[in-house]
Amino acid sequence: MAILHPTPPAATPPPNSPARERYCAVREQALAELHAFEALDRARVRPWQLDRLSEQVAYARRESPFYRRQFAEAAPPDGSDGEKLLAALPFTTKKDLRDGYPLGLIAAPLTSLARYGESTGSTGSPTSSAITYRDWVRGNVSTEQSVGHRYGPGDTVFVAIPYELSFAAYDVDRALETVGATVVGVGILSAVCPIERTARMIAALRPAGIVCSPTRALRLFDLLTEMGHDPAALGVRTVLYVGETCSPAKLAKISRMWQAELVPAYGTTETNSLALSCGHGRAHLTEDRHLFEVLDPLTAAPLADGTTGELVVTTLVAEAMPLLRYRTGDLVSIAPEPCPCGSVRRTVRHHGRASDRLLVDGRPIDRLDLEEAVLSVPGTGLYYAAGIRDERLHIRVECAGRAARQVCTDIADGVEARFGAAATVTEVDRATVGRAMDRMLKPGNLTLEDLEAAR
Repeated sequence: MAILHPTPPAATPPPNSPARERYCAVREQALAELHAFEALDRARVRPWQLDRLSEQVAYARRESPFYRRQFAEAAPPDGSDGEKLLAALPFTTKKDLRDGYPLGLIAAPLTSLARYGESTGSTGSPTSSAITYRDWVRGNVSTEQSVGHRYGPGDTVFVAIPYELSFAAYDVDRALETVGATVVGVGILSAVCPIERTARMIAALRPAGIVCSPTRALRLFDLLTEMGHDPAALGVRTVLYVGETCSPAKLAKISRMWQAELVPAYGTTETNSLALSCGHGRAHLTEDRHLFEVLDPLTAAPLADGTTGELVVTTLVAEAMPLLRYRTGDLVSIAPEPCPCGSVRRTVRHHGRASDRLLVDGRPIDRLDLEEAVLSVPGTGLYYAAGIRDERLHIRVECAGRAARQVCTDIADGVEARFGAAATVTEVDRATVGRAMDRMLKPGNLTLEDLEAAR
């Protein structure tokens, strides 16, 4: 049998190659834009954003099929007054994105698109998104600045979030590579690299960091412990958590278990990164690329910083897919005080999705607040699930360290005192939770139905 000559690996583009020149030019411009924004004082941020809002609205109106139709029916006012322009813009909704699938909201020529992605479709029909090369590099330099606070040459970092149809995993992957870290792209729910293999590799390679959801970090801890390892002794310094929100009680438990710092990043399929952490571990809004509003989910009235409401996002410099007043459906609160790191960009806390609220006797309960109330009770373990059955709140929780009956009673009493809602609380064993989570793309969304299916 003839031996084929192996194809030589592609060489790094020489310094004077068109590809290299293109990347360097776009990257340098993106870094200059980011540093110029960071040099603003807070009073200058809003006028700076409103100037770009006028340009983005004009671009969307001219180039996006969706917004051309929107503005044909109701043209926006003159862009000279940015605040009036913003308030007059109609909202863009998830339904608009689904109706426009796959390319109805694309404003750039298809030949200029660098990446195309879609949502998981776990909560309905998928939505699509696309970015140009300039969009991609602009976002990537921001991610690079963020991960550079914690990782560098000599650090191995596992990226355990979905690579399929996603921008986020590749964004973090490339940023880590740029700052000099060694990247292990394991993804999740992969037949090639199931979570058990990821755990074994973590034990063997002893990484400095893991990028995953908080619940995935818990599951990895369990598996490593079952394999006879002490996860806290493996050298993980930082867990960069994405993909789900998390209560302070749960974060504290994960941090203690791993003996690691947990830092957040937040984004959406349609926008990629919206908040990235600084050296102090706080998530800063990408206000150089997006204008953010926090509105009452029911009335759409503006809410003050520090108040929890729905995040509404307007892109400011997007080429491929401009979005005007996009209702994310996510509940957030923006901190009213500046961050000690000195960045001009405000910090945000993600509280979950508005649709995840549980309605008990006509009163909404945020899942994040419920998680805090449950997992802060002494004797609770790491996992819980909640739902409504027969118009009553039902909670299943792992119990550890105290008698389960007493733990469940304490949770029920605490929930009634805090939310005015009676709850039925029962124990669930960790093995059942593990079986349920290993089949889930987003294990932080664990439900009563998931637990029943895993019995």
